[in-house]
Amino acid sequence: MKVFIRNTQTGWYYQEPSKWTPHQAAACDLGQVARAVEQIFEAHLENVEILLSYDEPRYDLVLPVPPSPSRLDPLKQRHLSESGRTGKEARSAGPRKKGPLL
Repeated sequence: MKVFIRNTQTGWYYQEPSKWTPHQAAACDLGQVARAVEQIFEAHLENVEILLSYDEPRYDLVLPVPPSPSRLDPLKQRHLSESGRTGKEARSAGPRKKGPLL
């Protein structure tokens, strides 16, 4: 198995910082998913996915990489940091009526 970082917008493969290639054979094989994740964080890569490539392409597996938290909408980011809660927690933070005990 080979481990590549691929740009989701261009389809090009990561070679080294600021260097990409359209050819998988010329791309940097990171060898392990953990190394790919480290490289994504170290190089501050955005819009990428991790590709696990096998000898038989039909077995290839794409691991999506979510956007960096620093790239979230600034207003949403501020709201989350002020409230200290996210999504479901923020919606259910109001007072609750007590129901009958079962």
